[in-house]
Amino acid sequence: MNAKHTSDRKKQTALRRKQIAQAERRIAELSKLFKRMYEDNVNGKLSDIRFEELSNDYEAEQADLENKLEQWQTELDEQEQHTEDVERFICKCKQYTDLTELTPTILNDLVRKVFVEAPNKSDGKRSQNIHISYDLVGILPELNTPIDERMA
Repeated sequence: MNAKHTSDRKKQTALRRKQIAQAERRIAELSKLFKRMYEDNVNGKLSDIRFEELSNDYEAEQADLENKLEQWQTELDEQEQHTEDVERFICKCKQYTDLTELTPTILNDLVRKVFVEAPNKSDGKRSQNIHISYDLVGILPELNTPIDERMA
């Protein structure tokens, strides 16, 4: 699970960090532009109408970037938290590599919830879906397979 998600997460994290850095640079650049523009207006190099038009545009762009920056930072924090959770879950699993018996303690340590769907007999065979929500990582999609009556 970790190997599958690691490369995708690293790419997404790197992209978010790049976007955050670009947004922070542009916000700083907009502040400098606004200061220069103000000085040009005071010195008479820029008309009041043009100053107002440019300042409105720059302020709107800066506000938009600040909103995106906040959203991207939240997403980055969530990605990093998920990565930490996966690592902690893997460490937990490594404690139980040589199991001879599944005890309630082990089960409580690794599993948060078990969801059992109603049986399905539509194709003449009885099958039933079971979803296991693991501690720290939730439901793993690649492990969601139906259990048919012959296997149970």
